[in-house]
Amino acid sequence: MIVYHVIGAKKLKKCLLKGYLTPPVRAWKEISSAERFSKQTGRHIILRLKFPDDDNVKPLTGHRNEAVYIMGPYSLKGIFGKWSK
Repeated sequence: MIVYHVIGAKKLKKCLLKGYLTPPVRAWKEISSAERFSKQTGRHIILRLKFPDDDNVKPLTGHRNEAVYIMGPYSLKGIFGKWSK
């Protein structure tokens, strides 16, 4: 499942140093929803992530059935091509 995670620059920098996004990892099913949330919150970075297609992905209530989350950490290894710590 392809999803879109909205994040700010400071938090992304911290997550890159750790090597993963900390749980719960929330994301939007559609890019348009992620763009709207980005404008509302002032978080200007949208990451395209691949969530597993299984029962670990749960719907996030209160977001018009447009958001999902996983409870495990999401590895950022290789997300920016040949980037490394």
